Amino acid sequence: MLRWSALSLALLAQAPALAQDQPPPATTPAPATDPAPAPAPSTDPAPAPSTDPAPTPSTDPAPGPPTDPAPGPTDATAAPAPAPSSPAPSTSPPPPPAAPAPTSSPVDPAGGEPGVSAEVPAGRRLGDPVPLTRREPGLAAGTLMVGARYGLVGNGPTRFVDDVRYAFTDRFELRTALLPWPVSLMGRYRFGSAMDDLGAFVVDGGLSYFDAGVRIVPDTGEPNVGVRFHFEGVVSWQKAFADRFAGFASVRYRNRTSLLPDDDQNAVAVDASVSYDLLDNLAVTGGLGVASTIGGPVREVVVNFTETDRPGISHLLARDDGGEQSVTIPLSLTYGRVDTFDVDLFVTPRVFPEFGLLFGAGVRLRLEKIFG
Repeated sequence: MLRWSALSLALLAQAPALAQDQPPPATTPAPATDPAPAPAPSTDPAPAPSTDPAPTPSTDPAPGPPTDPAPGPTDATAAPAPAPSSPAPSTSPPPPPAAPAPTSSPVDPAGGEPGVSAEVPAGRRLGDPVPLTRREPGLAAGTLMVGARYGLVGNGPTRFVDDVRYAFTDRFELRTALLPWPVSLMGRYRFGSAMDDLGAFVVDGGLSYFDAGVRIVPDTGEPNVGVRFHFEGVVSWQKAFADRFAGFASVRYRNRTSLLPDDDQNAVAVDASVSYDLLDNLAVTGGLGVASTIGGPVREVVVNFTETDRPGISHLLARDDGGEQSVTIPLSLTYGRVDTFDVDLFVTPRVFPEFGLLFGAGVRLRLEKIFG
């Protein structure tokens, strides 16, 4: 009995130690169960973002500030939502690179690079003159032009011709001359443009010079005082070609109707020339001119054909030169720094029927939009 009781006491004494040894195995299963609930919350947020993005963008714009502070965790989940907006800026950058490409191409024409497009002339810089061979044979609407040509040096009589023109439209003009009062009235109409494939055709016609029989100076060259009408018709053509060239040609007919007996005259003239731009504001012109009377002698002291807006004098047909024909090689140098003003120096040698020379200068001033 004593042994059994002693054994039982020993067991009782070891009981606390056994009790302490048992909790560790009991606690080990507890952590095993803890990770199991951990995945559960990880799966909960997964459905939350899937449902949140749809309602969140629609509700965020209106009540954004009040709803954001309350659900802090939802903000974290809403953070992925801006991801779709980030691709948008990635797509917008492509247009900026495309924009510089066209802007650089117009710069090349301005810089005068070779191989420029046809749009270059439209983009002229302020102050750049229009090349002389690229100017139209006419005036812009509302423009008044005053011009004069003075052939002073050479053999033969002095020649002075002036023009006063006004453009009612871009194609129609009226011309007169002041010697010293208006003694001329001619119309001028342009078809097409010098830059077109066929070029520009210009028709001039009307009273080129009216002699009223009044003498301000004693010697006018006319042997008899009387009333005379000089009518003239012109068909001309002008075309710009290549980069710096322009061609010009004209056919002219001049009729002198006099109230005096045996004083009428008919004359024709043909001329052609080519111009070349040495610079944009400096051009040289050379050509050939042929003039002749029809069925009679030269009655006028000097036959001044109407060469509107042209440099120099192309024909040297005169009464005292001893012939009824004239063949010339007109040459001129024209300078026009601005579109509204240009001057020229010219020399016109006559090679038939007798050699002769005429030197002179011309000037043209254009006043734009003077009546509106």
